[in-house]
Parts: sequence; structure tokens; C-alpha cells
Amino acid sequence: MPSLTIHRPAFLAVFLSIIAISLQLAAPSSIYHELEANQSCRCTAFNSSCWPSAQSWQDFNRSIDGRLIALSPPASPCHDPNFNAQACRTAQQRWGFPFWRADQPGAMQASNWEALGRFTCLINSPRNSTCFQGSVATYAVNATESRHIQAAIALAQARNLRIVIKNTGHDYLGRSTAPGALMIWTHNLREIVYHEKFAPMGCTIRAEDPPAMTIGAGIQWEDLYAAAFNRNHVVVGGGSSSVGGAGGNPMGAGHGPLSPLHGLAADNVLELKLVTADGRLIVANRCQNRDLYWALRGGGGGTFGVVVSLTHRLYPPLTNIVYASYSFVASSRRAFRDLLVRFTELHPSLERAGWSGVFAMSNLTALSMTYLLPNRNWIIDPAERELAEFPLVPAVAPRDPVRRRAGLPRAQLLHHAIARHRWNPLLLASRLIPRATIQSSPNATADAFIAIQDRFPLVSITGIFVAGGSVSRPRNNAVNPAWRRALWHVILGISWMELGDLEEERIAARNVSAANQFLVDLTPGSGAYGNEGDFNEPRWQRTFFGASYPRLLAIKRRADPAGMFRCRHCVGSEIWSEDLNCPAGIAQEDQPLVSSF
Repeated sequence: MPSLTIHRPAFLAVFLSIIAISLQLAAPSSIYHELEANQSCRCTAFNSSCWPSAQSWQDFNRSIDGRLIALSPPASPCHDPNFNAQACRTAQQRWGFPFWRADQPGAMQASNWEALGRFTCLINSPRNSTCFQGSVATYAVNATESRHIQAAIALAQARNLRIVIKNTGHDYLGRSTAPGALMIWTHNLREIVYHEKFAPMGCTIRAEDPPAMTIGAGIQWEDLYAAAFNRNHVVVGGGSSSVGGAGGNPMGAGHGPLSPLHGLAADNVLELKLVTADGRLIVANRCQNRDLYWALRGGGGGTFGVVVSLTHRLYPPLTNIVYASYSFVASSRRAFRDLLVRFTELHPSLERAGWSGVFAMSNLTALSMTYLLPNRNWIIDPAERELAEFPLVPAVAPRDPVRRRAGLPRAQLLHHAIARHRWNPLLLASRLIPRATIQSSPNATADAFIAIQDRFPLVSITGIFVAGGSVSRPRNNAVNPAWRRALWHVILGISWMELGDLEEERIAARNVSAANQFLVDLTPGSGAYGNEGDFNEPRWQRTFFGASYPRLLAIKRRADPAGMFRCRHCVGSEIWSEDLNCPAGIAQEDQPLVSSF
């Protein structure tokens, strides 16, 4: 097992986050009262008095078949003393590729979550510059069997260690890593099993049992799409195919281009196998562990256990897809506003017709969109005409509109066309825009978009038209009820140069939150998708979980009373300190301090 060097500053300790600017909501006093008076802080690598010795780690490594990895930042091969010219060249060439990042246990998809304030490891800094461990966890268990996960949890229980759970690192609140922690890395749980008819374990077999696929926790959407296609089926998954298909995405809700047709990813989860906080391997479905089954479909990842496998419902193949791509440029601000108003007004009819897709706007003049309409075959179809005849308001010019039908192979692989992104560093905020707002307030909606672009020109606006249709149908799961009322999921994003200073990053965090406030004000009583939410969301319980939160909290307290699984803005996290290592209000020596801006 390789040795590990953790670079630490000489004064005090380092900051947990460059962007922690929110005020934490007060935790319910009843929860505090249930904490044991002598409950200690979690042990991390910064505390040598409790952290296991090198010999202990070697013994543990032998017990898990040599699956323990001493983690280092993904840029470490470009720095002394670990410089490796070939590995450095590969890292530099593939730095922004999500599949490469998913394969590096120490990498997050947004590289800002690898940093700890100023203490980071940059890919393009000089070879002799210091490569700090940053927020990269200290060790990882590279799990290939459920017993490896059980062993990691047993060790964490015995030694009071802080643990984190990671598959691909697609987490924009930094929940897949923590400084000084033990990581459970599920990326190499790679099994895929097809079921012609799936009866959940312990349930009576029914004639209507659907086809399904059970996947290991490490399978990404790209793998599952290909496997489903080879079986002549489709599955509801994300637009980014590098995201994990059995992790925080479906457990947090999970949206994709087929959601209006078949619902959210969480709506199509039939069964989960997971390791609980007490180390048991259990199954959750509609017939057993039903509270956990409810919670794991919408209540978020990294909270109730470590998922080993997950079973997705499959659907018949698409017969066809109508594909429409438009770009509009307005000659004036007024013309752009008129375009946005008309564009907003169009969406209730587009929902009824079955469209889904993505739109973006920029520079107070430009609107682009890529929309899909599944299972349409006619040459002239009313659903297609709604978009084909999208009126060109005065002083707005379309640029190279594209409308075409795709045959079956392209239809089945539609995800790949929109799946490959490069984004790091990155901060997000988002809001679910209700159907009622779009129907009744198209002018106010357009004005909110214009205000964001006017006040925050560096903040990107991306609209995900994946709600409505089947998503609107209530289900017996923990998905934020705001999804059932929404038509749009609007994401705001901001990025910056990796070599930028800390103040630039602080400003970026404040700006994306302030920009999102325009959408919050537009949609009182709505919420947001927690997987793409604001790190600094002050009312995260209500915003990310809505009316589901009280029941989720009760399930969390029963399933994990000691808080083995904890993460930012996750169910039950309000009782922990900002760094999540201690009960709130308790300081811990030899731990990174938290900076609140």
C-alpha cells in the first residue's frame, strides 16, 4: 500500500470551504436532546491521538483483500515528490473529461471540491509548487464486494472515523469527499443483471411485474443505456451519461429527457440493496424495509446507507424521436424580452404534446434550445407543429433551425448527444419553476431571467424542461413535492479560473446565490433539486425536501441514530457542525476550521 503525505499549513488549521456563506438553520431542540451527552467528534487524519496507526491500516488492508487506497489529489503526478511525466501528461490532457475524473478516486467532477480554501493541488502550477491534500479524503476502500463496505463501516464504528461515500464524484455540494476522512468508493461495483420480469425480493410474483435491470453501485448511465438498448428497452436516466445510475442521482430524484414520458429516475426504482449504519446488508422494496424504500427514492444519497445495487424498471423501446434545435438572436433588449415571454407561454402546450429538452440564454439577446419528442411518426403532427411554428417575434432572427426525425438507433442513444460536459471549477444554484407560474406569469418569468443576466452576466442560465407529464403524477416516495408541480428545472452556474484567488471564488458563491434569489422570489412555495442546488441554501430542508422532510428525518433517526452517514444539506445534517465532524457547538482540536463568509 503506498504511503501518504498530507501537507498542512503551519498556523492553526485550514478552511473547510471557500464558499460557506450561509447561516445554518437551528436544529430542532428535540434532536439535540437525543444526542448523548458524551458523544464525541468524529476522528479524522488530523488527530493523531485517535487516527489508526500505519500498522492498523495495513492489517485492515489485508482483511479487505488489499482494496485500501492511500488517496492523493488528481494533479499530484504533476508535482514533487510524486512527479510522473506520463501520468502528469495524461491528467493534463483529460483534466476536464468526466469519465476520466470518475475513474480517479481522489477526483471530484467539479475540481473546487478537491480544495480546502487556498490549500489545493493545481494541474498547471509549477512542478515544485506544493500539492496540498485539500479536501481529498485520506484513504478509500475500493469496494468490489458488499463485505468490503461492511468492513469499512465496522472500522469506522470501532474507531469513530468520519466516512464519506463516492462513486463518480458528480456532486455539486462537495458531499463525496471530506478532509481527513475514510472514503467508501463504490465505483467498481460493476454488475448488470437483466430481468425479463422483476418481482422484488419477498414480494408475491405478479403478472404485471415489469422488465428491469439490477446494477451495481458503480455502473454509470452510459453503461446502463447500452445494456438496456441491447435488450431492446429504454431506462429513465440522466442527460449526462457519466453520472452514476445507482447513487445520489436516482436517490435524489434524477431527471432526464424521458422523464415527462416515464417519470423521474426515483419513480422507477424497484429495489435497493444496501449496507446500513450498523453494518447489515439489507434489501429495501415495496414488501420489506418499506420506510427505507420510501426514503431512498427522493431522500438523497449518502444518508441512509451505502447502496450496493439498485434495480431500475425498463420500458419498451422508442419507435421514433422528433428532434428540434433552434437558436434565436434578438436585435434589442425589448425584442429579447418579447421572445422570452412567448417562449414561456408556449410550454404548457408543449408539455401536453410530450416535448422535453434543454434551453439556454445569454447576453440579453440569445436563446437556444434542443428539444425532443418521443414516439412520433407522422409527417405532420400537431405536437410537432407547436414547436415548428414557434412565432418569430419582430426583430428576432432564427439561426440555422434544425427539425428532423430520428430512427430507432439514434432514438435509443439520444442521451449520448447531450451527455458529455466539461465543468470545473463550478458552483450551481437552481429552482423548480411551477406550471402555475409559467401559465400565469410569463412576463414576470421573462423579467426574472433578464434581471439575472443584467445583474450577473457571468452566471449561466440553463433550463431543463423535464418535468410535467408523468413527473406530475404523485408517487409513494420521498421526491420533493415541488417536482410534481413543476415544468422547468432552471440551473444557474458560475465558474472561474482554477488559478483564481480565494476572493474571486467567494464572490462567485455570493453571486450565484444572489442570482438564484430572483427565481426564489418568482416562485414562492416551490423548491429546488438538491443534487443541483445552492451550497449556501439557507432553508435547505424546505427547499430540497419540502413536505417530505419530517418523515425523512424520523426515518434517519431510526436507521442511523449516531449519524454515521452525514453530508452537506442531507437529512439530519442540521445537528452537526459546519464541517460535519462534531455535534453543533462543539469544537474539535486538530481539525480544519470553518470559514464563513
